[in-house]
Amino acid sequence: MIKLKNILLEILNSYSVEVDLIIDPQFNTYDILNEIRALRKITVVSIITPEDYIQKPGSEYIRLKIKFVTRGKANIDLQGFLDDTLTKDGGDNDLRIQGVKHMGFRNDTLNRL
Repeated sequence: MIKLKNILLEILNSYSVEVDLIIDPQFNTYDILNEIRALRKITVVSIITPEDYIQKPGSEYIRLKIKFVTRGKANIDLQGFLDDTLTKDGGDNDLRIQGVKHMGFRNDTLNRL
């Protein structure tokens, strides 16, 4: 008999990737992370910024580890995450997640779990 767990593992693929995030220090970091957690397909967002990283004035650098599920190709979903985070909403150049200046994926860290 086929187990439900095996069926789900065949349909849904879990991945993790590291993300470089630069945010405006005027915005609350945890509010931004909560909005990233709310994006479709993302399951876990963890901060992994090195303790000794020196921040530059005017922006805050955060390294994240994101876990997500997908049915298709992971690279396509990564582009979807960028679009959901940085795309203009049609207003006065408003970003979908306020305070995010830059979001970049470290493609060499994309791993299937």
